[in-house]
Order: sequence, then C-alpha cells, then structure tokens
Amino acid sequence: MSAPKSPNAPLRDEEIDELADLVDLIDECTDVPISLEGLDGFITALVCSPRAIPPEEYFPVLLDRADGLVTVFEDAVDEARFLALFERRRNEIARALAAPIENLADPKALSPLVMDWNGLLAELPPAEAKHLKDAGIPPYAQLWAGGFLLAVEHWEDDWTLPADSKDEAFVDEVLDPFYVLAAPLDELTPDELAIRREDHLALALWGAYELREFWLDRGQGPRH
Repeated sequence: MSAPKSPNAPLRDEEIDELADLVDLIDECTDVPISLEGLDGFITALVCSPRAIPPEEYFPVLLDRADGLVTVFEDAVDEARFLALFERRRNEIARALAAPIENLADPKALSPLVMDWNGLLAELPPAEAKHLKDAGIPPYAQLWAGGFLLAVEHWEDDWTLPADSKDEAFVDEVLDPFYVLAAPLDELTPDELAIRREDHLALALWGAYELREFWLDRGQGPRH
C-alpha cells in the first residue's frame, strides 16, 4: 500500500490495521511485549514530554534493545513503512493535543488507539471468545497508560521538578489517572474501582493536554 504524499495525513482505518500488523511483527522479533495500544500511549507521552526526544533515544527504550529498531525487521520495506506510519501517528497526536477543544467528542480531539476488548469478545464465536479470555485480556486502556508511563518513568529526570513545589504536585496529580489505568485491578482502591475506566481514560487524555501546555509554558516541550 502506498503512503499518502503528506506526512501529516491522518492514518486511515486500513493503515491503523497495517501498523498493528507491523507492531505484531516487532512483538514476534523482540523479547518485550509490544502492542499497538501501548505504542500509541508511548507516542502520546513523547508529544507532551518536557523535551523533544529523538528516535535514537526512544526506540531503544520502546523495544528494550540498545540498537533500537536496527535489525528488528528482516524486510527493509517493512521497516520503512513502520517508520512512516509511526511518524504520521505522532504528527496526528501532536495536532490533536495542539488543537483548542472544549470536549473530547470534538473531531479534532485526541482519539487514542485503545482496544475495546469487550466489544471484540462480543463479536467472536463463543469458543474463540473463551479462548481469548482464558489467555487473559488486559483491562480497558491499561496498555495505553502503560506505554505512556514507560516514557515518563524512563526519562524521570526530565520530568522531575523541585520537591514539594506546586508544579511537582500538579504534575503528580495529572499523572494519577495514568497510574490508575496501568495498575493491576487488585491494586486499586474501592474508590478507584467505582469510577468507570472510560472516565479514568478521559481524565488521562485531558492530562495529556495539560502536560503539553505545562511544559510549553515553562519554555520546554517538543514543538511541532
């Protein structure tokens, strides 16, 4: 499939499926589990991070390989296609976080690539659905939040603010929904469990907007 001429073209549904297939290929070739959902969370963190992080830094972290993406793909065409789709998704997320919106239903708002596992199970034949459930499916948006926090925690020094400052408290508060989503269900408090995961995700998405603005207001953050 040929890529659109513009690197700013949003990913079409079939291209999201193509990216998912390439991510699955990476998953088969590396020792660290990787998913499209987790990748999307990771990219989102890169877009609203305290500084611009180059590919030679973030691919080794994403893949837990010192050489990053090098030698992962056997086919150079697959690698080039993955990089093109990755960059377009990054640009798409950057545009969404830079857009002035009033609610997350706005067509310009960030729409994370989060898997609706329950919806998928409902569409599968009972035997296939049972097999998938027995294999274990992650809670809604857990992989997305985990991908986001992978970047935050690896570049912790960049995210660190003066201890006990109001800015540190603000960032901690904004990151809290991500940690709730990423945590195992048996580690959540009754109050956290009482809130729909969709609502925790909405808080995390607004948090991504706030973090981008916060770092830019401090003269930091990637500029796209």
